[in-house]
Parts: sequence; structure tokens; C-alpha cells
Amino acid sequence: MRRAGSVVAWIVAVVAAIITVPALWIATHVADEQGYVDFTRTFVDDTELQKALAAQVSDDVGSAAGLPDAASAAVAQVVARFAAQLSDDPGFVDAWEDSQRRTHRLTFDRGADRLTVDIGPIASFVVKKASGGLPVPVDVPSTLKVPVYDSPDPEVLDRVEDTPGQSKIGLVVIGVASLLTLVLARRRGLALAGLGVGALLVAGVLRVATGWAVPEVLDRTPARTDFAREMRDLLVDRASDSLNAWLLVLALAGLAATVAGLLLRGRP
Repeated sequence: MRRAGSVVAWIVAVVAAIITVPALWIATHVADEQGYVDFTRTFVDDTELQKALAAQVSDDVGSAAGLPDAASAAVAQVVARFAAQLSDDPGFVDAWEDSQRRTHRLTFDRGADRLTVDIGPIASFVVKKASGGLPVPVDVPSTLKVPVYDSPDPEVLDRVEDTPGQSKIGLVVIGVASLLTLVLARRRGLALAGLGVGALLVAGVLRVATGWAVPEVLDRTPARTDFAREMRDLLVDRASDSLNAWLLVLALAGLAATVAGLLLRGRP
């Protein structure tokens, strides 16, 4: 009876982990505003995104200023040159982070009909730096929204916002089930090894699921502009890499638990 209880607890722990690990990642890097800003901080180091962002800023600044076509084109050319040169400037990085903070808030605004990135802080910073080289004075709106793609279904956003609470419950379930697996087992060493194998199983299942989900997301999320495409690709690729790093740590912990359990298998 104890052995059966230990097996049931092991199954509960594994299933809960398969659900909780991705939920915890989403809670940390997507649902939480600061977590999202931290997650996207290094995006601005990507060369292709820098080029696309420079083009997007120059186009939007030229059109937002309401200038004649000739003046707008001249302004856009100067802004594009400065935007490409300022990517390493600390002020540019701060503007990028402010932009991502605004973007997070816009994403979870239930009145929004599409996902938009607010590049207003970046445009303002670039125009300020480029002001001496502009042919005419340019006023940049404090908010400059760039449509990226249609906003996710409100139910999806609800599920994302629920992940912090769900992940906490999941961690409790995993902890209790793992403890019961050890307590109810006749051989604690084998039970520990079983938990290690369970961690390896969770890491493997989620790794395969990630490999399947990434191309699906890219195929089903059309990009409106070059900037939108680069932003989408970075979000998906970096999310996959980040989650896989978590899974690697989980797999290594599982391997260590498996080896330790096998070494202790003879003990009750």
C-alpha cells in the first residue's frame, strides 16, 4: 500500500512539474512587468533588430512630425543614421527599457485590439541627439505606437496573468508530492532516484514541446513590418533559449538525484 502511494505521489509530482515549470517561466518573464523588461533588455544588442528599429524610428518620426514629403524624407535620413549609431549609448538602452515597460502595459490593456510597441521614448532620445543635424525642428509625440500583430485572445492574457498564482500552487504540489514519494517509499534511495528520473522526464517532455511550439508560433504570428518580424522572432527565440536553460538545470539536478539515489538504494 505504501509503495502504491509513493508511485501515485511520484506521478502527481511529475505531472505538476510539467505544468508548473512553463507557468513559472511565464510568470517570471512575461506576466511580471519588471521581469519582462529584464528579459527584453538584451534585445537591443541584436544587430538585425537595431537596423529594423532604426528604420522604424526614422519612418515614424518623419510621418509623425507632419512635414512635407521632402522635409520628412530628409529628417528620416538623419534620424536613421543617428539611431543606428546610438544603440550602445546608455541613454538609448534606458529609452529601450522604458519602451518595453510601456509595451508590457499596452499588451495587458484589455481595450487594445492589437499588440503594439511604444517606441516613443526611443524616438524622443534619437531626435534629441540628432537635433543639431536636422534640417528643420521636429516635435516627437511622447507616445509613438507601432502595431506588431493582432492582440492575443483576452482569455490567453487572463491565463498569463494567472500564472504567478498557479506557479506558486504548483510548486507546493510538487514539494508535497515529492516528500510523500520519499516518505511512503520502502527504499528512500530508489525513491530519490525515481524523483531524479522524473525530473529528467519533465525536462525531456518540455524540451520536445518547446521544439514543436516555436515554429508553430512563428507560422501563426504574421509580422506587419521588418521591426515587428525581428521583435517577434527575438521574443520567440529568446524565450525558447531561456526556458531551455531552465530545463538544462532541471535535467542536471535530476541526473544528480538519480545517481545519489542509486548509490543509496540499499538503505531503507
